[in-house]
Amino acid sequence: MEQQQLLQKLGDLRDQIVALQIVKCRMAHEQVVCDPLSGLPVVRSFPEGSYRRVGLCNAELRANRLGCSHTSARIPLDDAINLLGTVAGENRESIAMLRSEANGLNNEIHLLDHCKGDAEKRLAEILEEAHRAGKSPETDDKRKQAEQAIAGMEAQHDEFVERIGLLRDRIVQEIDQRIHLNSEGIPSCQRSDGS
Repeated sequence: MEQQQLLQKLGDLRDQIVALQIVKCRMAHEQVVCDPLSGLPVVRSFPEGSYRRVGLCNAELRANRLGCSHTSARIPLDDAINLLGTVAGENRESIAMLRSEANGLNNEIHLLDHCKGDAEKRLAEILEEAHRAGKSPETDDKRKQAEQAIAGMEAQHDEFVERIGLLRDRIVQEIDQRIHLNSEGIPSCQRSDGS
């Protein structure tokens, strides 16, 4: 790909990336739905032992939210990092750090999503156990511990969302530097293979 095409592609990716949203949803889709009358979790018949969840946001929203576990929004970040890697010149180490951080955050968000789903299920089981034992769930220490664990995961997700927002901003800055340097006639967009 020739230099002008690389710069055009970077510019296009920049526009996509700037439009991506940072939303602290706290992975609400994993929350178990409780019956408004009984306060008990709504059990699903399939798969066995599962509960009804709030569910995912619609696909259009998810496609624009960087912090969602079930999103395609982080793909343009990866594409930009890869393209920056081909034009990095002296900044190869900086690009490698961006790539490492993007991969790490992606993995952390996915892992946290699974952990929160498990924690929400455990809370639902605790509510059912308390009901069967005739205990008030409000005074159950297990419930309090489960709710605290969930709150900790939600706070951790907020941190991941902030970090991915900062990463997005750094990627945009890298793109802007490449485009600006090139517009001043400085050969900043040499391919990593020297061409």
